[in-house]
Amino acid sequence: MWYRTILAAAFFGLACTAAAPSGGHRLPNSWHLLPVGASVGVGTMPQGIALSPGGTRIAVLDAGAAPASLHILNGASLRSLRVVQLPDAFGTPIWLDRRTVAIAGGKSDAILRIDLRSGKIATLGSLGSGSWCAAVALSPHRRRLAAIGDRSGRVVVFDIHGKTLWSAPVGAHPSALAFAPDGSLAVLSRASSTIDFFDRSGHRTMQRATGAHPAAIAVAPSGNTFAVAASDAGAIDTYSTHAPYRRIAEISVAPHYGLGNHFGSSPDALVFAPDGSIVVALAGENQLALVRGGRVVARIPVGWYPDAVALAGNELYVADGKGNGMHANPNFRPLERATYAQYVAILTTGDLRRISFADFQRADARSSRAVRALIPPPTKRSAEAILRVGGPIRHVIYIIKENRTYDQVLGDIKRANGDARLAWFGERVTPNQHAIARRFGILDNAYTDAQVSADGHNWTDAAFANDYVERFWPPNYGGRRSLYDFQNGASPVVPQGGYLWDDALRSGVSFRDYGEDTGVPKSTSPTYLAGNMAGLRGHFDPRYEGWNLNYSDLLREAEWEREFRSFVATHSLPQLEIVYLPNDHTEAARAGALTPKAYVAQNDLAVGRLIASLSHSPYWRSTAVFVVEDDAQNGPDHVSDQRSTFYVASPYARGGVDAQRYDTASVLRSIELILGMRPLSIYDASARPLDAAFTRRANFAPFNAVAPQSNIAARNPRRGIGVRRSAAMNFAIPDAVNPTVANDILWDLYGGKR
Repeated sequence: MWYRTILAAAFFGLACTAAAPSGGHRLPNSWHLLPVGASVGVGTMPQGIALSPGGTRIAVLDAGAAPASLHILNGASLRSLRVVQLPDAFGTPIWLDRRTVAIAGGKSDAILRIDLRSGKIATLGSLGSGSWCAAVALSPHRRRLAAIGDRSGRVVVFDIHGKTLWSAPVGAHPSALAFAPDGSLAVLSRASSTIDFFDRSGHRTMQRATGAHPAAIAVAPSGNTFAVAASDAGAIDTYSTHAPYRRIAEISVAPHYGLGNHFGSSPDALVFAPDGSIVVALAGENQLALVRGGRVVARIPVGWYPDAVALAGNELYVADGKGNGMHANPNFRPLERATYAQYVAILTTGDLRRISFADFQRADARSSRAVRALIPPPTKRSAEAILRVGGPIRHVIYIIKENRTYDQVLGDIKRANGDARLAWFGERVTPNQHAIARRFGILDNAYTDAQVSADGHNWTDAAFANDYVERFWPPNYGGRRSLYDFQNGASPVVPQGGYLWDDALRSGVSFRDYGEDTGVPKSTSPTYLAGNMAGLRGHFDPRYEGWNLNYSDLLREAEWEREFRSFVATHSLPQLEIVYLPNDHTEAARAGALTPKAYVAQNDLAVGRLIASLSHSPYWRSTAVFVVEDDAQNGPDHVSDQRSTFYVASPYARGGVDAQRYDTASVLRSIELILGMRPLSIYDASARPLDAAFTRRANFAPFNAVAPQSNIAARNPRRGIGVRRSAAMNFAIPDAVNPTVANDILWDLYGGKR
């Protein structure tokens, strides 16, 4: 792997971190972390934990953007005993005996067998080329292993030596599986939201529906019940382990908190207690819930994105996939050993947490006060707020760009919280964005809810990224899973609340989409994003080019303007327009491509021209423009690796420095309030709208685009810094390039220069 050598030293330190007391931390969405218990840092996206026979040791699998690894820790002290680097792995480990662990091998297309004494890794049963092994289960009598292929959509059962016994198709993107006491097998499929039951011979005896996108399964101590975590339904489904496998109950685990939409709890891991109660990890809300008697009876806060849970006696063990939150990365110079870990996908490291099961008995756990206090209360808003149905703003233009931090672009603006040393694309490159910020408002405390583009476009379009997206983008960005299917509109990516355009359809709001998730009609990748976004059909401009870095953002703006003039002439501007301007992503130093500064400058001019065209039209008096980056992964920032540029443009924009804390969901909430649309998830339902960025005192003077102050047609030389590395990159889809190499090239080009 391209970074395996570089990361070895950095992650050895993480693996050996001592157990530390919990501390508070604020997330991008202003939710707080105040987890109970003791924790120890591991690696990126730990997502599977298993207790050894006897419960004295814990196996933890890291399967994030860094190379996959298996950590063995002491259960009592959380001290690291051993770390085994793996070619790939995914899901939950299984102890075959006291010295041997089996794990799904991901791109290895097989079960991997790890000897913990020698560190030797062997293949134990192949699922077939291209299967992408995603989970493994051990039969009650420990004589059989079963594994599922995420890409193949099949389950394969082996004997304990790896001989194939039978294989069968299941629904697309199977997620988890478990044996019943009688040796029959249950398999979950995320895409089809089903559970398939097989007898010992491999015959499918029944298929039942589950809640949306099931993520995990467990067997009750009695052996009579399967419990299934339906991640997008916010529910636990229970089934009999005996034919005809009837569905017993559906138990909601999603808290309401008095908000209009509570979708987004993301139950994605669960374990039975000896008394038959269920502990479920609510990844989306950073808590554990205790289910007893068919309802949630207690909740306790944990770290960011809990995605695995195990129980030994009175001790609960939880893997927090994203650890303790955001971090500043001002020294981000990728590929240097000392700074590489500051790339957001690497800096966001998880932990293993030990909690007493007795914590569920505390009064604040049983009343949910502890977790409720970590979620921002609903904002008190004036009935005369600018952002409201029936207010002066009746149209919204929502512009989505790619991957920049605040400091990279606006760090040179005085009076705001920026670091001019990090302004790689400062005012000379982005004069329009600087002019927009100075006139309409400098939002210097705003954060993307996403780490990268894979979850970024889900957050910008849906105020949520579901468990499938959150689990699978890290190995994709780590180069171990080639499938980039996070924006294709097909299950299991689509969240329960749908996307902004689905919300508009439900609310009777007219809308038009320009390039966001519509496909690439003129590009060299015609199969990318194949038009599965049903809600966009008939509502997008087929002449507008989506993702394609060989196509100018100035041409995109011109196409938008062509339609805009038609809308002005016919007095028919849609209430909502979504406009994708992606070229500030850049192509690094690829020979003959636009230079990074030229790409960003063209993008800047396109934004300036769009706002200028709007401001010289009759619709200026009734429109607000919101401009966001889908994520902030491609650069340094002295405040946070998720702080980014947010802009507003409107006659009703207040101007000045707005230090209120906002996130991606704040923008979506603001749009919803203006247009009378319901929240898509608990995140936009609880988000702070951008009320403080607006005023009743309007300034209807038009905005004039600023002429470029740098060469917007400059091309990279055929030879020079980063040319060879850039030539090997794939720019056919967002973030298919090695992002750390791309950032390293940008630092080489601009990091020490102004």
